[in-house]
Amino acid sequence: MSFSARFRQGMKAAIPIWVAFVPSSLAWGIAAQAHGLTLTEIILMSAWVYSGPAQFAVLVPLAEGRSAIHVLVAGFLMNLRFLPMSTALAPFFRGVKRVPLLISSHVVSASSFIVPYVQFHKEREAALREPTDAPPIDGYGNLAFFLGVGATAFTVWVVGTASGFLLALGVPPGFEEALRFILPGYFAGLLVAEMKGWNMAVICLLSLVAAVPGALASSAWGWIVAATVIATAGWGIEEWKLHASRSS
Repeated sequence: MSFSARFRQGMKAAIPIWVAFVPSSLAWGIAAQAHGLTLTEIILMSAWVYSGPAQFAVLVPLAEGRSAIHVLVAGFLMNLRFLPMSTALAPFFRGVKRVPLLISSHVVSASSFIVPYVQFHKEREAALREPTDAPPIDGYGNLAFFLGVGATAFTVWVVGTASGFLLALGVPPGFEEALRFILPGYFAGLLVAEMKGWNMAVICLLSLVAAVPGALASSAWGWIVAATVIATAGWGIEEWKLHASRSS
């Protein structure tokens, strides 16, 4: 399969992501406009940060004139999840040079990670079950599929946030307050779909326990510290389970 054909295959697989990105990107564009960001700032942030949770997280600190360190740390912690995602995808891109990989890594997101990751695993398992004379898909073929997913989803996100800014010009004052429920609702849906083990229940419980003291300790940094503690606890649980499964 050629690079372009593989890219189109990724585009088709990304259609559900586009559908999910439309309301969330519009919501962020509206919320950003309400917090005083210009159209240029909204487009640049969406194109450079490309992370709905991180962009929502820094809106209030930006509007309140918080320090640059506060904003950068908040965005960094939110986007730190892309490191294990990239590590998990890396083995499927063997043979690809570093520069194309570095450029392509910019469009990694939760959605553009899971779709290629599942696809690559399915193709690998199918090749093991039913060996054929056809050559296996190389790293560049997998990269083409990934870019078909990631690059098109990235475009939808950037265009959607800009459209949200323009839409916000006709939205009545105060409407943006309702938008804060869109992102938690989106992640709640993902949580319901992925909650298969007791470890997620423990993480949810830790979230409830850590949220209150974190907010009371510091309205600016409390949630960041709480998020770090919860993320570390979740990583520890996963590592413990992995070690236990290997030992048994």
